[in-house]
Amino acid sequence: MPCSSELEISPEMLFLFLPNRPGDLDSAVTDRIDEVIEFPLPQEDERFKLLKLYLTKYLCSEGEGESKWGHLFKKISQKITIKDLSDDVIREAARKTEGFSGREIAKLMASVQAAVYGRPDCVLDSNLFKEIVDYKVAEHHQRIKLASEA
Repeated sequence: MPCSSELEISPEMLFLFLPNRPGDLDSAVTDRIDEVIEFPLPQEDERFKLLKLYLTKYLCSEGEGESKWGHLFKKISQKITIKDLSDDVIREAARKTEGFSGREIAKLMASVQAAVYGRPDCVLDSNLFKEIVDYKVAEHHQRIKLASEA
């Protein structure tokens, strides 16, 4: 039986730290981490692919069949129509979202979805898309500014 100050190491136990801000971890914690794997922020081409992926997930497949809550409400969600949203517009968004994590890009596209559902016609056009991207980029920069002042 191990002493009270000893821990039995189990090959079945794994601690995984996934901080958004690794600098916030106390040195006593980081000193005990054996392996470190860094996942860098997505580059422009990766952000473009993520934007397209979440566009499909949150907007293109919406309205097909029942919504995920359909079994509760027996209502079919309204179909989203996408107009004049070219790859060039999405590439511009990928450029503007430099410094965004994959999670932030997913949240951005969820905001686009919410904005589309807020319109009576459920239409996503390039103007609405750009407006939401610009808003989220400004929000991102404001968050960085506030964090640096803390």
